[in-house]
Amino acid sequence: MDANFAIAFSETFEIRPVESRSPTATFSLQGQERSDMKPTVPPVKSPAIRDFIRAQVEFPDTFKAPICDRDEMYLFALQNQGSPPRAIVRYYFNGIRIFEAVKQAVNWHFKGFDTVSSFLDFASGYGRSTRFFIQAIPPEKVWISDIYADGVKFQAEQFGVNGIISTSQPENYSCPQTFDCILACSFFSHLPKQTFSDWLRVLYNLLNPDGLLLFSVHDRALLPPHLAIPSSELLFCLTSESQTLDLGEYGTSYVGEEFVKNAIAQVSAGAAVYHRIPKGICRYQDLYIVAKTPAIDFSNFRYYHHPQGKLERCRLTPAGILELGGWVSEINPGGTISEITVLINNRLSHVEKVKADKIEKNDKIFWHLRFKPDRIKPQDTILIKTANNFGLEWVFESAPLEFILNQ
Repeated sequence: MDANFAIAFSETFEIRPVESRSPTATFSLQGQERSDMKPTVPPVKSPAIRDFIRAQVEFPDTFKAPICDRDEMYLFALQNQGSPPRAIVRYYFNGIRIFEAVKQAVNWHFKGFDTVSSFLDFASGYGRSTRFFIQAIPPEKVWISDIYADGVKFQAEQFGVNGIISTSQPENYSCPQTFDCILACSFFSHLPKQTFSDWLRVLYNLLNPDGLLLFSVHDRALLPPHLAIPSSELLFCLTSESQTLDLGEYGTSYVGEEFVKNAIAQVSAGAAVYHRIPKGICRYQDLYIVAKTPAIDFSNFRYYHHPQGKLERCRLTPAGILELGGWVSEINPGGTISEITVLINNRLSHVEKVKADKIEKNDKIFWHLRFKPDRIKPQDTILIKTANNFGLEWVFESAPLEFILNQ
C-alpha cells in the first residue's frame, strides 16, 4: 500500500489518499511551529464504528478518529479480526483499556489528569492510546515519542501533540523536557537484556521528582514450561509483530519480577519504589508503576481489571427473536458481572441479568439471552457489552447484525 494513504471511514469503508507533504513542511515536533493543514481523513460514517464511538468514548464529538494505514497495531488487529470495521473497533477498544489502566494510577497519585502538567507516551506508535489521552489532557501538555518518524508526524498533525523522534540506541536519545507521568506500553516487552536497563534509565531520568513511570512487560508466567526462566532472568526471542524493526533490537522478551526489581534499583541507585500489577495491561502484559519518591505507599492503591469475554452465539429465529450467548471473565477480588446490555443503532434495546450457566476455574461465566427486538433489520448495528461493579466495560461486538449472523 502506498505510504501516502490513511484509513478513512464510510459506509463501504474506503481508503483515501492523504495530501502529500513536502520535506520542508513543519508540524508540531519538539516545539516547532505546526503548519496549517486540511483534515486528511473524513469523519466516521461506518455505522458500527460510529455507534462504538458514541457508546464508549467519553467525548465522541471531539474524538480524533483517523488511523494511519501503516499503524502496525491496526494491521495486527486486522489480521486477527478479518475485516476493517471489526479491526478498528478492537483497535479503539484496546486503546481505551490502556487509557483506563493509566487513568487509575493517575487518579490515585495526581488526583486526576487536571494536575498533570506534562505527559509522555513513549513508543506510542501511531496513537492507539494517545487519541484517548488527549481527551483528558490538553494536547499541548502531551508529548509522544516513537522510532517511526511517520508515526510521530502523523500524531503531531492529527492530534496536535508534541513529537519526539526516538532512536534505536538509548544513548542517542535526546529530550530536553521532563515529565510528571511517562507511559511506555508494550515497549520493554520487546527489548533484549542489554538495552532493557539502559532505556529504563533514560525514561527514569526524564521523570519529575514526584512523577510516575508506567511500563509493561511480558511476565515469565506467559512462557510454556520448556522455556521457563528464573525470576531474575530475561528471555529474548527473535519474534515481533513489527515487520520493519531489527529483531535483534526489537523482538519479544519475557522477564521475572526479580529482574525488573533489580533493573529499577540499578537505574535509581536504590531510591525508587515500584508496584507490579500482574496482567494490568489488557489482561496480558504486567504493568509496573515506578515512583522516584520513596515515601509513596502503594499499599493503598487499588487497581481494577476490565472484564473480558467472547460472543459465541448469535441467531435470529423466523419469529424475530434474537438469541445471543457467550462467556465473560471477571478476575477482580469482589468483582461481579450483573448484566449484559444490547444496543441496536446506538439505542438501548435490551438489558439481561446475568444467569451463570457454568463457572469454570478460570472465572468464565457463560451467559445467554433471547428477546424480540422491534422491527430489526439485517443492516442494523448491534453493540453488545457488559460491565463489572467497578464501572469497567467489555464490548463483545459492535457490527451489523448480518455480519454477526454470518460468523
